[in-house]
Amino acid sequence: MYNLSKQFLINGTFQKISPFDRAFQYGDGIFRTFVVENKKVLHWKHHYKKIVEDCLALKITPPKEKDLLTDINTLFKSKKKSVGKFIISRGNSERGYKFSEDIVHNRFLIKTKMPIYPKEYFNLGVNLCVCKQKLNPSILSGVKHLNRLENIMARQEWKGDHYADGILLDQNGYVIECISSNIFMRIGNTIYTPKISQVGIKGVTRELIIKISMKLGFKIKETTFKLNKLLESDEVFITNSLFGVLQVKEIKNKLWQHQELASLFNQSLENFNT
Repeated sequence: MYNLSKQFLINGTFQKISPFDRAFQYGDGIFRTFVVENKKVLHWKHHYKKIVEDCLALKITPPKEKDLLTDINTLFKSKKKSVGKFIISRGNSERGYKFSEDIVHNRFLIKTKMPIYPKEYFNLGVNLCVCKQKLNPSILSGVKHLNRLENIMARQEWKGDHYADGILLDQNGYVIECISSNIFMRIGNTIYTPKISQVGIKGVTRELIIKISMKLGFKIKETTFKLNKLLESDEVFITNSLFGVLQVKEIKNKLWQHQELASLFNQSLENFNT
């Protein structure tokens, strides 16, 4: 039988989740996903910063960094790359949206295998689907909260492996992000990424690429743009914490030749320590 006790921790130990946990009842919590290698989280300081910011946005008392690091050290024994995911829920409560002021958060750490991405993703680039599912404005824009139903519904729009991800637009047709990644485009020496002000997630790798772009001499602009602008750009790439950076080779029959910017960014991410 598959030993689940080696795959997750709840508040630092192996225990059962209560159906009264508000993450289970309402999606009342946040999460962050990251790479762990040799018990160390890649870009940990940036991930923990986002965990704290997202918890505070939901008025959840953030977990202490030392507790999260202890969890990682306890669960991740192998030196191989694995995927870690922290879920911080508001805690347990009875039925109803209201919760007591002294509620105590629960923390969950999940360990899964590192996905194996096809080599052609890095050598040639990836294809993106333009999703019919639209994103709605949210007061929790930028927060990686547990309510991701729009992303789930968008991911059902295609089968097979022709597309690596899907582009999500808002109700006005502006490009926001992809289902599981952030998106950038380059026009000349300027790199653009959607401004996450009313909807979307501010990923850790997105934040790092913005910093790296400036160090490499690019101008960087967080702004609004529609799909036609994206299709007219010189280069498009997507980012997340697992694969890093991937160049996009095709969107809606628009093709881009292979370029080296994604590879350059991936090399920079490996050496990024601040």
